[in-house]
Amino acid sequence: MRDDATFAARLPVELDLATALRETNLRHARVVAGERSLGRPLRWVHMVDHPDIIAWVREGQLLLTTGYHWPDEPAAERALIEALVDKGLAGVALAVPRFLTAFPETSRRVAESLDFPLLEIPWDVPFSQITEEVHAWLIARQGQQIARAERIHRDLTRSALTARSLGDIATALSLLLERDVLFTGLDGEWLGGSADHEVMRLPTTTMLSEAQFLTAATARSLSGPGDMTDGRMLACPVRIQEAPVATLWIDETASPISELEQRAAEQAALISALHLSHQRALQSQEIRLGYAFVDSLLEGRFVATPAALERASLQGWDPHAAYYVCAILLNEPVPLSREGLQRRERWERRLGDRLEALGLPRLVSVSLNQLLFLVRADISTQSLWRELSDGEAALAVSREVKGAPAIVQGADDVARLLPSLKAGERRDFETLLFTRVLEGDDEARRLFLGRISNALGEGARRHNPFETLSALAESGFQLAQTARALEIHISTLRYRIERLETALGMNLNDADTRLQLQVAMRLLNADSD
Repeated sequence: MRDDATFAARLPVELDLATALRETNLRHARVVAGERSLGRPLRWVHMVDHPDIIAWVREGQLLLTTGYHWPDEPAAERALIEALVDKGLAGVALAVPRFLTAFPETSRRVAESLDFPLLEIPWDVPFSQITEEVHAWLIARQGQQIARAERIHRDLTRSALTARSLGDIATALSLLLERDVLFTGLDGEWLGGSADHEVMRLPTTTMLSEAQFLTAATARSLSGPGDMTDGRMLACPVRIQEAPVATLWIDETASPISELEQRAAEQAALISALHLSHQRALQSQEIRLGYAFVDSLLEGRFVATPAALERASLQGWDPHAAYYVCAILLNEPVPLSREGLQRRERWERRLGDRLEALGLPRLVSVSLNQLLFLVRADISTQSLWRELSDGEAALAVSREVKGAPAIVQGADDVARLLPSLKAGERRDFETLLFTRVLEGDDEARRLFLGRISNALGEGARRHNPFETLSALAESGFQLAQTARALEIHISTLRYRIERLETALGMNLNDADTRLQLQVAMRLLNADSD
């Protein structure tokens, strides 16, 4: 007697004619046509011995017939086979040799040309045994599918409550489907997966491009150029309020995705959308609080009360640390379009993630096509911009500032830089400081001279650097002439120049630097008179 539990446990994903020919009494049948199409799904077995066969059959059924009413005219045979193919039948099984000793030659030839399976079954194999075994197989599989669907629904619902990231949802779905699962953003960036980024098969550039056109919230298999079936991945868009925010990918290397697995992917995409919506709501609240705090600093509204300082500490701002005020200018016209707003949102995420990777707080504010943020002065804004730049947006960097009042000055610095920025450019306050000095800006003159004066030192330590730089500026940086004026050996002068370059952070061989220092020494000497 058959063990039904064991039988159900070894059932493949879906019954097809090939499986039925191995697992049921159809094993006694002989395939006489359409052998290449035995992989088509078998959903039911139906017995019909009636002149109007077409009216009694449905897609996916295997028709069992004694052949009593099988047409005997070639034209009628062709018409019947073509009609059965149009109906989407899995095939026809004829009991032989009672009324027909075999399928007529015309029927076999037409079926073979249409890849439509025809089977011949020995007359002594009862139709009832075939239908009983096939239907038992289908019912067992249906029960299995229901149980699996319930488990998928239960486990995915649990993951919605416990997941801390999209990677957790990917892991839960991967365990259920026994396939690799991952999430990418709209630009193909990694958002999480069931395994490490480095070991997973990732969607190709072509797949990512095609995924952008998935407009319905249903999964679809995609493949890259030249990929065979084992190179395909299922893509399922993750949407929030009809807007795409991510893509769920499932690896189809082992086998094509089943209908149940596709529904699981769609449910996981829905859960992922709920997870992202929740995370966005929390992040939005944090961002609004962060915006308000950063705006209060930039606009000079911050009052250093104990409560305000405590909130500042929670935001990650240190009133005693030195910062740069930075502004990213997006290459977007204002007012921003919907696409522009989405790009700004992606820029904000990239900036926040990069700051976080550097161990910095997200002291960011957003306004129109600009992102203003604070970054500690010990961080290289050049390196930061190399990581972030897309060749379109531009970066403005203020002078080094410390304390709330100075941050307002930093905001003014970047406001002055923004109008002259070009796409992809990075400019800092120092690049315009000398220009502002020449334009007669008193504040710029004070900052310019103060920086150089401080670099030259104080008290007794100031004499040699000041004297050397004055002589260099006076001689037009002619070393021999300067050495004679100072009455020192030229080797000593070279040593002093090296120390000056270190103190000033400037290259004294640069023509622009020499011009700035000549002007600076004239002004410093004039102020000392």
